[in-house]
Amino acid sequence: MNKASISCFPLSGTTPLFLDKNENPFSLPPSPREELRQILCQAPLNRYPEGRSSLLRAKLADYVKTDESQIIIGNGGDEILYLLFLALIDQSGPILTLEPTFSEYSHLSRIFRRERRCVPIELDDNGFNLNEEAFIDAIALFSPAMILLDCPNNPTGIRLSSSFLRRVIELAPCLVIVDEAYVEFSGNSIIDLFREKRWPSNLIVLRTLSKAWGLAGLRLGYAVADSDLVSDLDSIRPPYNINALSQEAAQIVLGYREWMESRVFSLRYIRDHFIQEINRLDGWEAYESEANYVMVTSPWDKTKMETLLTAENIHVRFIEMPGRKETFLRVSIGKEEEMRRFLSLLEDQEEVPSFKEMPGA
Repeated sequence: MNKASISCFPLSGTTPLFLDKNENPFSLPPSPREELRQILCQAPLNRYPEGRSSLLRAKLADYVKTDESQIIIGNGGDEILYLLFLALIDQSGPILTLEPTFSEYSHLSRIFRRERRCVPIELDDNGFNLNEEAFIDAIALFSPAMILLDCPNNPTGIRLSSSFLRRVIELAPCLVIVDEAYVEFSGNSIIDLFREKRWPSNLIVLRTLSKAWGLAGLRLGYAVADSDLVSDLDSIRPPYNINALSQEAAQIVLGYREWMESRVFSLRYIRDHFIQEINRLDGWEAYESEANYVMVTSPWDKTKMETLLTAENIHVRFIEMPGRKETFLRVSIGKEEEMRRFLSLLEDQEEVPSFKEMPGA
């Protein structure tokens, strides 16, 4: 690697660098921030918010090009997942998902005491991939009560093929949740398959405003589903679950789609460049991703990585891959200078013997 290309960015161990939560690192531009300020000053906070979030539902329906009756909004996507687990409380059968996948799926399975069956995402010379036939076989073998598929997958960043998702929806004897939290970075949505066709009664597409839209602090998630299923979920949804300020703020930000798309374009460019730079380091490997994070394997053991990152106040997410001994990191994509700071740290350690070369490794 050309050391001069990154050495001009000084390390700062006192300034935290958060590359662990897949957040959008860019702040909102001045125009929506001013609109938000005005709303905060004028909002009738002595009144309860509008219970169905009707205006926000209409905005979201316009964004995804569907009917408002197919939209449900949650206090984060987590709340919608909770409602889905609650709706299935009297049904038997396990939860079928991937491994690794979004950690909330296992968390909710434990809360609701549901057995969880997983089909592993495999790693070979071509990167991460899913054995689609093995997953289809698992549907018949386990007869699940719910199928949870994140697309792009968190943490590997792979996108599941549309043909595979269609087969799962057609063959599943249960609800199929396709979690598209990072879809704006991928550009391919399962919603597109059914825009001109009848919406499958067992399909739920989960979305969020936390990632590409940069509204993680507002905790707003939404889902697109059959209108009857939306009605069923509405019947068990907590009243006034979306506060008035979040409803108003989301409506404002949704009007700045060009800003969102430009930031997504920037993050995709930084992501792809980061992958190239990591792969120039001896012993390191970064894998292709269709999200705003990248899976990376380190030549050092986890203890060394944790010590190094802690000393520099850099936060990433360590990932356990079944059957693998390598140290895996999921690194969120931040601003260009943030990624260069991370790269500088690794580059400065490049003369240290890799974990594979150490005695007894």
